[in-house]
Amino acid sequence: MADRPDVLFVILDSARRDRVSLYGHDRPTTPTLDALAEEATTFENAYTPTPWTLPSHCSMFTGKFPSEHGVTNGFADRRPALPASTETLAERLSERGYRTAGFSNNPWVGKLSGLDRGFEEFVEWDLEIGRESGAGIHSRRDRAYSRAHSLLAQAARQPVFLLKRPFFTDSLVTRAREWVETTADDPQPTFTFLNVMEAHSPYFPPDEAFEELGLTTPGPIEPRLLNTRLLAYVLGKADLAGDDRDRVLEYYDAALRYQDAKLAELLDTYRDLGLLEDTLVVICADHGKTLGDFPRDGEPSHYLRDLNTNVPMVVRTPGQRGGERVDDPVELRDLFGLIAEPGADVSSLAREHALTEDHIPHTGTTKEEVDRWRVISGRDHRLARSEDGEQYLFRRGESTVDERTIPSPERTEPAVLSALSEALDDRLADLTETDDHGDTDEAIGGSTEAQLRDLGYL
Repeated sequence: MADRPDVLFVILDSARRDRVSLYGHDRPTTPTLDALAEEATTFENAYTPTPWTLPSHCSMFTGKFPSEHGVTNGFADRRPALPASTETLAERLSERGYRTAGFSNNPWVGKLSGLDRGFEEFVEWDLEIGRESGAGIHSRRDRAYSRAHSLLAQAARQPVFLLKRPFFTDSLVTRAREWVETTADDPQPTFTFLNVMEAHSPYFPPDEAFEELGLTTPGPIEPRLLNTRLLAYVLGKADLAGDDRDRVLEYYDAALRYQDAKLAELLDTYRDLGLLEDTLVVICADHGKTLGDFPRDGEPSHYLRDLNTNVPMVVRTPGQRGGERVDDPVELRDLFGLIAEPGADVSSLAREHALTEDHIPHTGTTKEEVDRWRVISGRDHRLARSEDGEQYLFRRGESTVDERTIPSPERTEPAVLSALSEALDDRLADLTETDDHGDTDEAIGGSTEAQLRDLGYL
């Protein structure tokens, strides 16, 4: 790999591995990603550092686990942020002479958490132009949206769902394409980052996405009603089962299909400008999404299951021709080194085991007592252990939904349990936890808090 290739880093927020056609789903939800994989490396066992958005992004942007960078939870009565002393991926690349631009669909990913640091251009979830370099990528209309961003954010809350597509995902991808076109002839390499969250509820895919998958298109009322029931499930106020769950999964698949079409537009821009061949392309999810697959009050938490921790990931290095698949576990936090360090090799990502942390609850309106878990994952088994010493061994089945849970140490394989327990102890011994959490007592408030509530975070 060249020492300073252009970099395109796309995070498909909440994309489930088992719903991605690249990984065997029977609906063609991701034809663009499938085609890219023919000349890229597909990772079968890519593990997120933690199964929710904020700390997962912080880990990918720092190369540290949540307990090391300090961002573990998000509560409305305080503002979670990376410590100023912790270098971000964009800051590292900027120091190396990269031009940097970020476009985020998620309120957690941006100035709220400090993840906008190091970007010369950054567009926030509500179309606010948070950082601007003078590259000229923003139109007069874009600036009008930015000035009215708080009003747009309020208007685009869940009930007024018709605004979600034209004002947010489509607009951010268009801005990213304009950035790529504007900087195409610049002698400096570029780092372009996007968070797109079509796979994150609420779901309002366009009719053509349903049609392309052979699914029944929704009527004018169904999306709002279905998403209201889904939000109740996300907040733990109702179950999601039967016909509702089946229909939600159809919406989910259609959302992935629409998102994939936006990804195609972005990759085509690189291809048409002759840039794709020499660009490092990294596409992954930050975590999965439980949609009625496991009891929400079960033990251990559904967040610890493969469904939420084992995510899709595809990497295409500059000049790569043939596709390949890697079965060994990899950790998404190692993407920091792959992207930031000159000459880093994809093969260096492979590990014998992958570590995941989870601090539960993830979010809330006020600071709550936290239950901490760690999970060590190999090819065939996974061990989850709480801070109090409670343990569960998972034997991975044919699919995540059919995963069988075996309480340990009863009725389990002693050699497997011993090996994973030792591997987990070794990894924990290498962690250096921080006391600097970077957050302040400043409440989140305003339209951002309202949007986080509508997304089911608070």
